[in-house]
Amino acid sequence: MAEAGTLRARLLARLFLPMLGLLLVSGAIAYYAAFRFANQVYDRWISDTAVALSQLARDSGAGVVADLPPEALHMLASDQRDRLFHSITTPEGRLVAGHPGLTPPATGPEAGTPPACRDATLEGEPIRVAAYRPRGLPVVVQVAETVGKRDMLALEIIASMLLPLLFLVLLGAALVWVGVEQGLQPLTRLAEQLSRRQPSDLGPLEETTAPGEVQPLVRALNGLLARVDAVLSAQQRFVADAAHQLRTPIAGLKTQAEMAQRATDPASLRHILDNIVAASSRMSSLVAQLLLLARTHSASTAPISRQRLALDQIARTVTADWIARSIERRMDLGFEADDAPCHIEGDPVLLREMLGNLIDNALKHCEPGAVITVSVHGDNGSVVLAVGDSGPGVPTDERPRVFERFYRLPDSTVPGTGLGLSIVQNVAQLHEAAVEIGTGPDGRGTRIAVKFPAR
Repeated sequence: MAEAGTLRARLLARLFLPMLGLLLVSGAIAYYAAFRFANQVYDRWISDTAVALSQLARDSGAGVVADLPPEALHMLASDQRDRLFHSITTPEGRLVAGHPGLTPPATGPEAGTPPACRDATLEGEPIRVAAYRPRGLPVVVQVAETVGKRDMLALEIIASMLLPLLFLVLLGAALVWVGVEQGLQPLTRLAEQLSRRQPSDLGPLEETTAPGEVQPLVRALNGLLARVDAVLSAQQRFVADAAHQLRTPIAGLKTQAEMAQRATDPASLRHILDNIVAASSRMSSLVAQLLLLARTHSASTAPISRQRLALDQIARTVTADWIARSIERRMDLGFEADDAPCHIEGDPVLLREMLGNLIDNALKHCEPGAVITVSVHGDNGSVVLAVGDSGPGVPTDERPRVFERFYRLPDSTVPGTGLGLSIVQNVAQLHEAAVEIGTGPDGRGTRIAVKFPAR
């Protein structure tokens, strides 16, 4: 792929090329006009000379004769730059006077009409010939001249026309160069302003001082800087929150391990080891969810891998994977779906993780005997994935906050990381879906629905 080149070079090329084209067109017009004007001037002279010579021819009764005085011949030979030739011939081609090489034209001029001029060659030289046929006399008078003066006059005319134009083009090119340099100064200043910034400085650039044509670029840069700042801030908060959340279980593991080193009673040691296993399980779950949350955050800055999926099949498979856990906790986990397949475009791995978090969240917050239902159905072209339960529910004023990272309900005693619904929301946003929290079946519990847009 060819390089785009610099903006300066592209501007100069778009300005200089039309100027060069204008100069070439002007040169062609000047060349045509100069030679046409030179021919008109000298054609008039040889035409007048042909008319004057025709007046020296007469019919002597025995034929046409021409009485050319020495002064006339001297006048014809007095040109210092060009050679002049003349001839007087009868229509049959008999030479009456003059140069024998000037043969009459194949179609001679009409008698009494103005002389006709044409290009020809004589003795290997280009000439311009004027032919005239006087009225009442059967002769053709021709006067020819080499083209030296014509060429010189044409070149003088061309020079007088093109030299000022060339000067104006060069002056215009210089002014264009300076104008382009000055016009690009705002971009140069913008580049210098960006190069002087520290990596941590993501504040907006000054927009009002930029020219109108540059302001869209400045606005786009400011938008990009704002998005980068938001992403970096979110990553920093995530790292800080993750460090805070990991610090407690790691400290607990260390404490339990130290207690195990000092324990001498087998029963106490067994109890401590059980606590270590439980803490390790909780930390493993926390790390897994932190890694998944980090993956969804990184996916938000780049397009996810989309493919056409049958969401009802994915939901059915994931629900089946959680059946054993629900039986262990003595809960009724079921699945409902429309008869027709429900297709969406998305990442199957992220969708499985999202539904797994919804089911896990329901299993953690419901009491034994609760009913949990996973459902997939179409809704006016959209597809809705929902998990409803008959548990204690989420207070209305707390529903907006449950999607925050590490947030847990104030009165919750259920062990957890507070990351499940945050992961659900991130995955939904990556798929341009909307998450809603409502009341579960029969007005009890919680129903979390993810509505995927129609495709």
